[in-house]
Amino acid sequence: MPTGVPILTEAGQVIRDYLAAEQTYGRIPASADTDVLGLTLIGSTQLLFADRTGVRPTADQVRAFVGSVVPA
Repeated sequence: MPTGVPILTEAGQVIRDYLAAEQTYGRIPASADTDVLGLTLIGSTQLLFADRTGVRPTADQVRAFVGSVVPA
């Protein structure tokens, strides 16, 4: 059983695994810390989408955010 908030813990692991796979294809630098990137993406995107009364971020805004966090 994952610790913390189970669904976020599991999502973080899935994203970290995905980012590690992207490293093997050379799309993310080998020096990138996929553990930190995964947690950063989970926490930050959760905050982007947490407000159910505000305007939902556009796909372009999400791409811009992810692009600013994940090194090229």
